[in-house]
Amino acid sequence: MMLDKLREGAQGTVAKVILGLIILSFALAGVGSYLNGPARSAPATVNGIDISQQALENAYRNERARMESQMGDAFNQLAANPDYMKQFRRSVLDRLIDQALVDGKARDLGLRVSDEQIKQAIVAMPEFAENGKFNNDRYLQLIRRANMTPEMFRDSLRQDMVRQQLVGALLGTEFALKGEAEQLDKLYNQTRDLRLVRLAADRYQGEVKVSDEEVEQFYKSNAPRFMNDEKVKVDYLLLDAATMGKEIKVTEQEARDYYDQHQDLFQRAERRQVAHILIPFDKDEKAAEQKAAGLLTELKGGADFAALAKANSSDTFSAKKGGELDWFEKGVMDPAFEQAAFALKQAGDLSNLVKSPFGFHIIKLIGVEAAKAKPFSDVMSDTIARLQADKAKEQFFNLQQTMADTSFENPDSLDMTADALGLKVQSVDYFSQGDAPAPLNDGKVLSAAFSEQLRDENTNSDVIELGDGKALVLHVTGYQPKAVKPLAEVKAQVVAAITHDKASEIARGKAQGLVEQIKAGDDIRAELAALGLEIETHQGVARFAQDLDQSLLADAFRLPHPVDGKPSVDLVTEANGDRVIVALDKVNVPKEASQMLTMLQGQLGQGKAQASYQSLVEALRKSAKIEYFADAEATVE
Repeated sequence: MMLDKLREGAQGTVAKVILGLIILSFALAGVGSYLNGPARSAPATVNGIDISQQALENAYRNERARMESQMGDAFNQLAANPDYMKQFRRSVLDRLIDQALVDGKARDLGLRVSDEQIKQAIVAMPEFAENGKFNNDRYLQLIRRANMTPEMFRDSLRQDMVRQQLVGALLGTEFALKGEAEQLDKLYNQTRDLRLVRLAADRYQGEVKVSDEEVEQFYKSNAPRFMNDEKVKVDYLLLDAATMGKEIKVTEQEARDYYDQHQDLFQRAERRQVAHILIPFDKDEKAAEQKAAGLLTELKGGADFAALAKANSSDTFSAKKGGELDWFEKGVMDPAFEQAAFALKQAGDLSNLVKSPFGFHIIKLIGVEAAKAKPFSDVMSDTIARLQADKAKEQFFNLQQTMADTSFENPDSLDMTADALGLKVQSVDYFSQGDAPAPLNDGKVLSAAFSEQLRDENTNSDVIELGDGKALVLHVTGYQPKAVKPLAEVKAQVVAAITHDKASEIARGKAQGLVEQIKAGDDIRAELAALGLEIETHQGVARFAQDLDQSLLADAFRLPHPVDGKPSVDLVTEANGDRVIVALDKVNVPKEASQMLTMLQGQLGQGKAQASYQSLVEALRKSAKIEYFADAEATVE
């Protein structure tokens, strides 16, 4: 009745006047938004040409997908940081600006790509090929899937190819001289003879006393070292196709029907049985080949294969059976052996000599078993499992859509979604990113669970696909921010840290006195004995050695060459606080170039090419007008 009255009222004169005023207010608001809104929607312009928002979004998505594929969960944890993602997005925009600058330079230079070159490039793309040949239908299908028309794809490809003309000409002209590479090779492969005296901080902890005032001061000055991690507690729903599959019933008749309709899935490949004689290479490959050839001649003359195999084959297991091997399909044996075995036509046929990594083979075909369908009884259980998995997958995708729709429509909690899916809401108490329980210990899940948006809006997450037929939606029910732990809780850690630092300082003081003596040319053996220290000798230490502390190693290779037989000496602090006296006695420079020389020469050339490209971009940026638009404020370079 109420709806009927509203409809009747809407036809009256007063209602029409009110409706007209509403429409007018919207229209004026629309005009006002155009008059008062930002002048541009583009995120940036280059010399007056827009970098479109759509171009930025596409490039951002592609780069994010690439980073996720390359870094996995590590990138998802970075993505949880809004400041990092803001910088990430800006770097993508800067890359688009650099490309626009290079495109402009290419146009200024008059670089062009003909239609014929475009056509040849498209035809040559392996993405558009089927069976090694260009397929136009596949080409059209793939570019439509990318939301592009043939004209759009052609123009995009033309732009890329023109850009590559300029970049290729620039990078292709750079090179590195062999002498440069040789010099770098010698530096890379240089070794050094070292003597070390290690003063471990732990040795001097007994000499350390820590006051309450020091504990209080250290605690206040180093508060970030004693922080609790931020924590959340969540409710979640998990869809698991594997669990669904176990509950799905498939009858034997359904499995039989599937078997009958999909015979191609149940074919057993052709199998062969052969016998062979193996003559190993040993130390003389030519002699082995001559011996195998002699045996083949005997066999062709009518000699008994089994007897020769027992007497000559180094495959002792098969030799006992006259060289016979078990039945096998393609893809099991060495490729050369397999090719020869499957080339034989009739039982009793002999191969020529077949060379494999094991030696020379002579192969005799014993029998062939043609491809045939496996009996239903052999595959029934697998077929039932396959049908269960297929049905579970279909049910999983349907329920996943229901999960997405229901959790979006009822964002305040997961109760309505749980009812719609027939699932129980799982609740997890407070956890940090480092101790999240399964299945929440996934980078994408943690990124959502610790996002400010879900907390601030008190809403459900999007559906998160975990892979392996699993999907999850969550709701944050509690949050504990980072906070400094009470001093009482971390006092033992504070005392240990102060003690370690003081002990390290004691070690430094003792080591510094020894360094001065070494530099003065004094014999310090008596002092070392009194301190209970020993000299470690390391000959031929490489630049990238893994058995020494990396900071010590870096310092050792920064030391100047010894002069007049006097070692170069320095004092190094290792990562664990130990103080180590480093004495460089000798620098060993390789006389011959290493196998790295060619690679280094190529890398040097690439480095120069990259530097040239960066110089070009920097020069173009200096002469260009670049405007960034963000939050209605523009910045100009």
